[in-house]
Amino acid sequence: MKLVPASVLAFALMQQVQPTPPALLAQALQREPGVRLLDPAIDLRQYSQFELQKFGYWPPWIEQDVDRDNRADVVAVVVKPSPSGTEYGVVAIHARTPNEVQWVIPLDIEPVNGVTKGPASDTIVPLFCIECDANLWFRWSGEEYEADLYAVGEKIDIGSETQDDLTLYTSPNLGSKPVTRVAHCTTVVVRKVGGTPEQRWYFVETPEAERGWISDKYTATDICIG
Repeated sequence: MKLVPASVLAFALMQQVQPTPPALLAQALQREPGVRLLDPAIDLRQYSQFELQKFGYWPPWIEQDVDRDNRADVVAVVVKPSPSGTEYGVVAIHARTPNEVQWVIPLDIEPVNGVTKGPASDTIVPLFCIECDANLWFRWSGEEYEADLYAVGEKIDIGSETQDDLTLYTSPNLGSKPVTRVAHCTTVVVRKVGGTPEQRWYFVETPEAERGWISDKYTATDICIG
């Protein structure tokens, strides 16, 4: 009798037994015509379900308190097939507003391979790529999901590609009075969040206890690595 390798049996079993989506997610998808959960066998070319599970990115949803009300919410990768091609998106369903679907990533043709927890307990990371560091993290602002939205109390590095000193302002706009100049790649603490999703501003405090507003254009975690 020919023996079947254990890896093949595990893969076959995995393909047969699918996890049951949380009720919060299943009910929400019923209100989105044509939208369903990601199925790697149908929707992805680069990764199989077996590979996603090995990376720790299966099933295509996570349960996490993303709106900071101490209740578990659900964030999931969904697709919407159409004659012109499959569209991919990421949705969040909050426990306190179960009848509303919040779109973290609106439907688009760029594949999303999964979703995982972000650097803070209320942040999430849609996985446009698996084996890379290029994925953005998102946070709920109270109105929508924003990429790289920092919260009060968090530490961030501020800097610029020119490595020039940076200006802190009295108000969240460039027309206000400068308060002080801060060295490139200074680590500051966020004390207030202002502006809009299109242009965020942070009221920050330096290690020398100087305070002022700075644009999110100068939150430079990628520049100040090392």
